[in-house]
Amino acid sequence: METQNVRQAMIKRVILILVIFAGVLQAQAKTKKFGTWIEAEFSKDIFQKLEFSIKPEVRLQDNFSVDEYLIDGQLTFKPTKFLRLAGAYRYTTDIKNEGNETFHRFAFDVLAKKEWNRLESSFRVRLTNYAEFDSENSKSNFLRYRLKFEYDLSNSKLRPFASYELFHDLTEKEINKGRITLGSSYKISNKSRLGIYYRLQTYFLDRSIHILGIQYKIDL
Repeated sequence: METQNVRQAMIKRVILILVIFAGVLQAQAKTKKFGTWIEAEFSKDIFQKLEFSIKPEVRLQDNFSVDEYLIDGQLTFKPTKFLRLAGAYRYTTDIKNEGNETFHRFAFDVLAKKEWNRLESSFRVRLTNYAEFDSENSKSNFLRYRLKFEYDLSNSKLRPFASYELFHDLTEKEINKGRITLGSSYKISNKSRLGIYYRLQTYFLDRSIHILGIQYKIDL
């Protein structure tokens, strides 16, 4: 019981630190925008250690007009319980007044995770040729580093989570923005969950974007 209390106190401290850090970033930002992201994820195990998923998504601007349509296809290989390797392709339609534009993007992930009873931590490194809300015409490649914590509440269908991610521009050789996410998912059934989150993306000493996200995930 004492060990469990220590772990619960630890996750609360982590979330508190992330919240405080988000406030600091928000105070530094000069320009603020708001967006809403609505996404679904459909996953299927092809083989014992190989999973395929499709993720359609729509992103809305400040006035709830459509900004982007996205669809991701991803293959995830699970060589061990603690390691995930993934490759993804993204097709993006960017809505413009003068005519829509389409873009082709890729991502490669290495994710390691560890569980301590009800607390799960993970660290992901992603190599990609896109960065959210940047110019789609950018030729830069990025390394993205994300640390995430999830907690499986006892006798509850809720699973709160918190994460922080840094974007490393390999062309400019600088870390130019950070992203903090706080939210929770709700277990609908053994194979599906509904989630909601708040995300603050900050371009250091420049501007910030506030995002409300809604997610639905199902294992087929």
